[in-house]
Parts: sequence; C-alpha cells; structure tokens
Amino acid sequence: MNILRLLAIFIVIWLLVRIVRNYRNKVQITASRRNSNNLDTMVECARCGLHIPKQEAIRKGKRYYCSKQHADED
Repeated sequence: MNILRLLAIFIVIWLLVRIVRNYRNKVQITASRRNSNNLDTMVECARCGLHIPKQEAIRKGKRYYCSKQHADED
C-alpha cells in the first residue's frame, strides 16, 4: 500500500510540474510576441533607397531620409 501511495504522490507532483512549465512557456511566448510587435517600422530613404528605422529617419514633408545631407539635397 505504501508503494501505491508513493506512486500516486509522484504522479501528482509530476503533473503539477508539467502544468507549471506549460504555463511559463505560454507566458514567455506571449511576452516575446509583445516585444516583437514593438520593433521599429522601417522606412526607405527617398534619396538613396536605404532602409532605416522610422525613429532614426529624418522626415521632410511626407518623405524620409537616412541623413541630413540627403534631406538637404532633395
């Protein structure tokens, strides 16, 4: 009877560990999806065609440029 009790305890602990691991994996996947959605949008320089993050681009009117020099040339 003691062996059956130990086996039952082992199975319950094993199931709890599996449930916790599964939950942590889902949380990590959700967090990584949120982080990947926060990536910068890339824009193309109107002068040379180089793609740069929108946050770093220089905007002149409706066009984006990779540098101040390119913005001044157009």
